[in-house]
Amino acid sequence: MKSVRPNCLLTVAVLVTALVPVSARADEALQVTSAQVTVNCPLTIGGSFDAKTSALSGSITPDPGGAVKGAFSVDLIKLETGISLRDRHLRNNYLEVQKGGDFAVAKLDNLKIQKLSGKTTFTGTLTLHGQQRDVTGTAELQQDGKGYKVDATFPLKISAFQIPEPTYLGVGVSDEISIHVVLTASPAAAPRATTSAQGGTW
Repeated sequence: MKSVRPNCLLTVAVLVTALVPVSARADEALQVTSAQVTVNCPLTIGGSFDAKTSALSGSITPDPGGAVKGAFSVDLIKLETGISLRDRHLRNNYLEVQKGGDFAVAKLDNLKIQKLSGKTTFTGTLTLHGQQRDVTGTAELQQDGKGYKVDATFPLKISAFQIPEPTYLGVGVSDEISIHVVLTASPAAAPRATTSAQGGTW
């Protein structure tokens, strides 16, 4: 039987390595490249409506201990429900985004997702309507090349953030609403080399 040449084994090993996705290194920050935030608001008379935005920015960082840390912010001015009048009431009467600062942007800090993959739980500190509260929720992480896809959900009570009770023509929003976030986070792109007038790069 012919022996397998070392060069052949090396070639096979290189090909196999190239086909296996490389996960993000521990402590490497992954930037959010796409996101969808959906706020489900149940109505007091039954039914519900969704407020959505893709204006989420931030990053997550795999932890050497097997968890994930991160921080996100959402531009509330870009939150839309599909009805312009309701959008104006939501932004101006209840979220009061015209006050700026922590009223115009929601922030989730001190985020800690318990596992790097699969279904898990998370904790964090949410700043909304000028108030800070701890939140907990569930998440599912999937490796996506060198980055991750994250699908997370958590509940919150409107009253806990001192938001006025949303009502219109006798129809109100229930105190507990649900936040659903789907995002993709990837390593930051390496800076592109620039060619100088002399033909070199810097």
